[in-house]
Amino acid sequence: MIIIGGGPTGLATASLLARAGIRSTVLERRNTPSCGQSRAVTVQGDILSLYDRMGIAEEIRANGARWSLGRTYYGDAEVVTLRWPAPETSPNPPFVNFPQFRIEELLHEHVSAAPEVTLVHGVTASVVDPGEKGETAVVRYEDADGETHELSAPYVIAADGVRSPTRKGLGIEFNGERTNGHFLVCDFRGAVPFTSERRLWFSPPFYPEGIVLMHHIGQDTWRLDWQVSPDLDPDEENRSGRITQRIADVLAHAGVGPVETEILRCNGYTFQQRRAESFGKGRVFLVGDAAHVVSPFGARGMNSGMEDVANLVWKLALTLRGEAGEELLASYEHERAAAATHHVAITGESMKFMTPGTAEGLAVRNEILAAAAADSGQVARVDSGKLYEPFPYRDSPLTSPADDDGSGPRPGDLMPDVLVSSGGERRALRHLLDGDFTLVHVPAAAGAALRYTTPAHPDTDRLPATSLVHEEDSGPVLRAARDRVYLVRPDCYIAAAFTASDDWRTGVRAALDRALGHPVTDTPRVEAASL
Repeated sequence: MIIIGGGPTGLATASLLARAGIRSTVLERRNTPSCGQSRAVTVQGDILSLYDRMGIAEEIRANGARWSLGRTYYGDAEVVTLRWPAPETSPNPPFVNFPQFRIEELLHEHVSAAPEVTLVHGVTASVVDPGEKGETAVVRYEDADGETHELSAPYVIAADGVRSPTRKGLGIEFNGERTNGHFLVCDFRGAVPFTSERRLWFSPPFYPEGIVLMHHIGQDTWRLDWQVSPDLDPDEENRSGRITQRIADVLAHAGVGPVETEILRCNGYTFQQRRAESFGKGRVFLVGDAAHVVSPFGARGMNSGMEDVANLVWKLALTLRGEAGEELLASYEHERAAAATHHVAITGESMKFMTPGTAEGLAVRNEILAAAAADSGQVARVDSGKLYEPFPYRDSPLTSPADDDGSGPRPGDLMPDVLVSSGGERRALRHLLDGDFTLVHVPAAAGAALRYTTPAHPDTDRLPATSLVHEEDSGPVLRAARDRVYLVRPDCYIAAAFTASDDWRTGVRAALDRALGHPVTDTPRVEAASL
């Protein structure tokens, strides 16, 4: 495989391909392992689960700032308080703040040690043949000495960012708009006596001209974002010392005395709301910001890009192994383009509220905020950014219809991640399921073993009790799923669900065919004896 772009999604692609035993070459224009800037910061719990399966979650859990509380203010008044309680027995918090540049460095260290991955830095790459008519795509790149090289591969993954030369070279439109928001962002170190929670101020007394957002990002490290005019120079703001005064103003308003601070990073950003008209061409696929970009309020950027990668890699692996049907790779665009459309719509509505482009829009927003400050019944009208959740694939061609309308996880949903006991060791369920199709049986009896196996043995009597979840540990999601059998995809999404007490074996065979992109007929494609 060839991966164009060595940012977080490109490196994550290389990591998951290596886990599947597939070699890749990563072509990156930078000579550094990370962007080194203040960019994405909030890791949603399900994406942390994915990082765990990649082998980079330990430092994120240890050094990141876990949070589950968000406060929104209008002036001095707190108008919205949101809590995201951790799912019972989940191995991960709802959110943890940890800077993107360090995630890139962890991924870079991880893939540098993988024999399946070749990293090439300081090069500019372009697709010269997307492989629409052949069995390979061709990429050309120029190294630092000006020498030109060509590589070919069965597939190319373009993770080359919002400006994506690959997307432009393929003639794929990037539809959408640039928003009105211009922000100054600063990461600083200081002994600030705040709890780890998200604070968002609309027109506070210390900064009446705009929005201010504050996050704890771990180990006495904090991030502040200020809405600013388009002509503000972040470098001059830092050189002049005005950024230090901005920080002091925020802390003084909270009643915090003088705090010695160290500026770590300071830069500006604007944002766009765009989605590629298609997610690839021929044997080239777009992932991450190359395929979609949204405002940062809601943490839907890098988190969604990681789900692009998780969705695509298992489909590429099964296709290369000759196990996939014709529709499997096509389902990448079906599933992830729908997710991108959803995220663009959600963040677009948030930004219309948060950074309206007209005086009339600003007046309406402030009226809503004032009403919410006076009457808690008006709080639902305030949009302070809807935070990321994994997008369900319920209408995917790979997802089998549910066999009933019962409670519990549904086909197309991400399988709940709970802690289980496996061989005397407590582990995350998704860690056990990742990378292959599996069957998970949630028994009807309280306290009975939660069992799983591969579809090679779709017989409930032969499902080995290799993991155990006691009733008091399983949480409400799996308690609602009693007497169910789930067919789970390699990316831990549910492909099908059945009532365990029924004869569900034939249904599993058909559902597996569908999830592999094969045509589904009344006669199973695979004989029962070989399953």
